Amino acid sequence: MRDKILVIDDETNLRKILEATLIRAGYEVLSHEGFDSAKLSLNTEAVDVVITDLQMPGASGMDVLNYCKQYAPDLPVVMITAFGTIEKAVAAMQAGAFDFVLKPFQNEELFRIIEKAIQSRIRRRREPATEMMSAVGVGAVPIPLFGRSEEAVAFRAEVERISKSAGPVLMTGEIGTGKRSVAREIHRKSDRSRGPFIQINLDAIPPVFQEAELFGVEKGATPLSFFTKPGAFELAQGGILFLEEIDSLSIEAQNRFFVALEMEYFTRTGGVNRIPMEFRIIATSSRDPGVAFREGSFHIELQQRLSTEILGFAPLRNRREDLISDFIPYFIEKASRVRGIPAPKCSETVLQELSAREWRGNLGELERVITRAINRCDGNILDLHFFSPPGG
Repeated sequence: MRDKILVIDDETNLRKILEATLIRAGYEVLSHEGFDSAKLSLNTEAVDVVITDLQMPGASGMDVLNYCKQYAPDLPVVMITAFGTIEKAVAAMQAGAFDFVLKPFQNEELFRIIEKAIQSRIRRRREPATEMMSAVGVGAVPIPLFGRSEEAVAFRAEVERISKSAGPVLMTGEIGTGKRSVAREIHRKSDRSRGPFIQINLDAIPPVFQEAELFGVEKGATPLSFFTKPGAFELAQGGILFLEEIDSLSIEAQNRFFVALEMEYFTRTGGVNRIPMEFRIIATSSRDPGVAFREGSFHIELQQRLSTEILGFAPLRNRREDLISDFIPYFIEKASRVRGIPAPKCSETVLQELSAREWRGNLGELERVITRAINRCDGNILDLHFFSPPGG
């Protein structure tokens, strides 16, 4: 199945050229001249990436972005902007846009951004939902902080403490344990909550582009640097920079990252202006970081600098008590609410079966399994046969 790109641009010639270029590159394209007509595609089509002009008559690219953030928060939105509106494009990225390209753009640059956006979305979908809800005795918390076990209580207290501190945080744990949603909770509770939350998926970025993505790049610094572009360090000023899969950084990017931390400033690639590092770093690793360090593939001093605070996420198979008391009831209630039916009761057989599973995909896998069972349920009891594999 081809990846589907939604293009919104009021300039007819540019829109047709962009559509033809993307089709030749192997993408399926939905093309619209304005946001009003594009809404139908957004609501009915499985779109993978939105590319929209920033400046349009009527609804602007920011209106498109705000709509997507409300109704499809994991859908990447890429802005097309003119040179004179770069500041607005940077503001759009701080508001949640995935990236921007400058008119006239080079196809290679656009294709790179699209592929990065697609890979980033694929990875985000492996994580559990980050919906906030009120949990008894806890208040508003993201799903990974649910639970009544001693371990869950201690974990919540640790997140609360880290939220009030200032140093870098290294989160470790398997994919699907909720590192992303807890990072956002730390941001929400910190004194940087009014600043941006910039998220970068490092293993979705080819190593050759990692330095430019982090530090920014000056026009002409590389063969593909057709204009000056700020990086994640610059966009995160005053807020939090969230770096997923930190051990995917190239050796060159690691060395430069360490020097920046030591000096407390950075420069864009090809630039000379020193920019102070005025943001907090939260980094994650889904594998044992000690493996990369022992293999010599990760800068040990960089790891030490990033590990001022360490937050370990237990896999779901080690949280059996919380699984039964909180996670299963929550996902049943959520899936039932989405389907528009009363939440069915869960049989004891189902609880025993779900508790015994390994859950290698953790919370994300649990949510998908329960959602599928709720969609198949035709009564008020959620029994074991609803959890059989698709087609079984």
